Amino acid sequence: MNYETAMLKLRGKVCSGIKMGLNNMIELMEKFDNPQDKLKIIHIAGTNGKGSCSSFINSVLISQGYKVGLFTSPSIFNFEERIRINNENIKEDILLDLMKEVREKAKELKVFPADFELITAIAFLYFYRENCDFVVLEVGLGGRLDATNIIKNPLLTLITSISFDHQQFLGNTLESIATEKAGIIKKGSDLILYSQDKKVMDTILNIAKEKNVKYFTNDLKKIEILENNTNGEIINYKNYKNLKIALLGNHQIKNATLSLEAILNLKDKKIKISDESVYNGFKNVIWPCRFEIIKRKPDFILDGAHNVDGIDKFVKNINVYYEKNKKIAIFGVLADKDYYDMLKKIIPTFDVFLTVTPDSQRAMKSEKLKEIIQGLTKKEVYSFENYQQAIKKAFEIAKKDDIISAFGSLYFVGEVRNLMCIEDF
Repeated sequence: MNYETAMLKLRGKVCSGIKMGLNNMIELMEKFDNPQDKLKIIHIAGTNGKGSCSSFINSVLISQGYKVGLFTSPSIFNFEERIRINNENIKEDILLDLMKEVREKAKELKVFPADFELITAIAFLYFYRENCDFVVLEVGLGGRLDATNIIKNPLLTLITSISFDHQQFLGNTLESIATEKAGIIKKGSDLILYSQDKKVMDTILNIAKEKNVKYFTNDLKKIEILENNTNGEIINYKNYKNLKIALLGNHQIKNATLSLEAILNLKDKKIKISDESVYNGFKNVIWPCRFEIIKRKPDFILDGAHNVDGIDKFVKNINVYYEKNKKIAIFGVLADKDYYDMLKKIIPTFDVFLTVTPDSQRAMKSEKLKEIIQGLTKKEVYSFENYQQAIKKAFEIAKKDDIISAFGSLYFVGEVRNLMCIEDF
């Protein structure tokens, strides 16, 4: 089912938007005897890279033979993909039963929970009742006040790359955003931190030191790139030689080494993970719509980049892999994003722009986006209300050595993936 249908079934007509704070979630989970406190959880926050790191760690643990719950957001293809065990979506009949159960308990609260609180509660219940060995738990928004942050003793916390996004909730400086993300740090649980901007590092590490938490970072100086092309990357990192990484892009090499640090930390905790499982996990990891090539000649690339940092990484990868190719962009954006800063990075790289309107109430209309781009460049720009028409136009323009890229919103690129008849992951 899609998100809108799921939410109608879960909350009915109750208005249930973002509610910052943990009290509601704490009260709700107490009614179920706090299943989240009985799970071995790897908790992951950050602006970009949360899903990729979750996928790497999930893939390695599954390769070792563990039963692993994975909680991610947003969904791209269907609501059920947010809650998975060993890469299998929660079954709809089980989901509906849990929705009913959680909704009935939620009615007993003074304030009906927010959507994400309800979804998180369902995930905790499902993973506990299915006896998962581990749960890889991705933060929804921020960290400190996120519904997932009611967990008391995570096995491990991991913070990925921090950049500007959701400033209306998290603050207008990198330090304030980092402080919110660092809210997941718990005394007694080691921290694995992405090596990045000094302001961000200092902010997070000061909080870690205040809580007397041991921390580890990925050592960028120890990354040796052996191969980097559109078939994947091969690297050496510490004792791991010729490590094949299925996800594309230099940023994924950094995400992979951060995830590997998390795996090494788990091994230090006497959790059995063989080198074979590490190699298999990284080689076979799947994370759709993140610099995903779904067709060749012309290469058609999907990327869910939807903020300035994500766009920056996406454009850099395009220029690494396809420096001399003609590039066609199918681009849609939400009106509340920093689209001018995104366009400053996009326009120099692409040769033709096909604008679309993402299926969201927050979407910028394709015609308006076209006008904005035309005000910044003399390059070709076309607008479409229909995704299929934009895809058709792209293939009419493209020759076999050209590049087509659809990006700007995860929901939008997920729809493009479906229209291109690519099966759900």
